[in-house]
Amino acid sequence: MNRRLILSLIGLSPLTLIAAKIPSADSIVQNLIKRWKQSKAYTLAVFEAMPADHLEYSPSKEQMTFAQHFMHLGYTNNAFIGVLVDAKTYPDYDALKDAPFFLERPDPINLFQPDFLKQRDANTNKGLVANYVIDTFDYAISSLENLSDAVLTQGKTKEKPWYLEGHSNLDLILRGESHTAHHRAQAITYLRMKGIQPPGYSKNNTL
Repeated sequence: MNRRLILSLIGLSPLTLIAAKIPSADSIVQNLIKRWKQSKAYTLAVFEAMPADHLEYSPSKEQMTFAQHFMHLGYTNNAFIGVLVDAKTYPDYDALKDAPFFLERPDPINLFQPDFLKQRDANTNKGLVANYVIDTFDYAISSLENLSDAVLTQGKTKEKPWYLEGHSNLDLILRGESHTAHHRAQAITYLRMKGIQPPGYSKNNTL
């Protein structure tokens, strides 16, 4: 190989490395980002469909309120993606709940058992919850935008709480989206119980 060719390859190699870290339009990561952006829009549409004065409606005292479902899914998305991108490890839930990547919630209410927001004007509470959902989705999406397809299969051996053991980075991303769908679907049943037509599924999930 002649000297000029070697020098040209050396000169291009940093650019090549940089380019390799930028997801292409047809990469798996880019498709995941599109799905999460659509999930964000659909989740907010479902949330906005409930009138503010019914925000804390629950079919029974054992179930989360409508608002709690959205705070819970936002918190969990924040957790799954935080575990993915943080260089630190979190061996159990007690360690994870104090992780620095968690965004501030409107109220420190219980996100796993029935609980209520502070007593405020209903529209104020609705705005606070909506902003939290937006912020947690934006955190997840912006984190995905810094990933390449190559990292999706990594992360299986990283120390995590028991319920995330063995999860690759891709597993964490997919689990976050399926968990969102799980709680969003419950929220849709709450709308039905209030006689409210929920946003159409197909219309809101077309890429």
